[in-house]
Amino acid sequence: MRNNARIRRARRFGRGDDSLNITPFMNLMVVLVPFLLTGVVFSRLAVLELNLPTGSTAQAATPPAQEPFRLIVALHHDGISVRGSGMAVTRLALQDGQYDVRGLTDILQRVKASYPAEKAVILLSEPDVAYESLVGVMDACRQSGPSQELFPDISIGEVKRG
Repeated sequence: MRNNARIRRARRFGRGDDSLNITPFMNLMVVLVPFLLTGVVFSRLAVLELNLPTGSTAQAATPPAQEPFRLIVALHHDGISVRGSGMAVTRLALQDGQYDVRGLTDILQRVKASYPAEKAVILLSEPDVAYESLVGVMDACRQSGPSQELFPDISIGEVKRG
């Protein structure tokens, strides 16, 4: 009985076992570190590489002999327009309030057949276009199926109203 009273008195005055118990912290690290490492791998796979406009308007001192092919897909509030260097402008109207992604894919497949080495597309949109619509058109520009890559290098910008 005297021994228990002595232990209680020692604890009350701050004397006693002062060792730090790190077991709960080690258990947390054993679970947390693998979880964070696997999350980093999966989040990297979900990122799309985009080319954003730089804002500089500097041009080369000497113009190139032949202008490279440039494909531009523009999202408007009333539809999609597709144009390219030496190509007539093609317009796709909205269908049931949605952008005609299948029609866009057909046009992009024809362009890809004419320019098989081309990988870049410039995607312009008006400010009021829904984000989901923009992502759907980006997916249509990147590939038309699981095996056919169309234009994976996407640069995005805003449509200039004039």
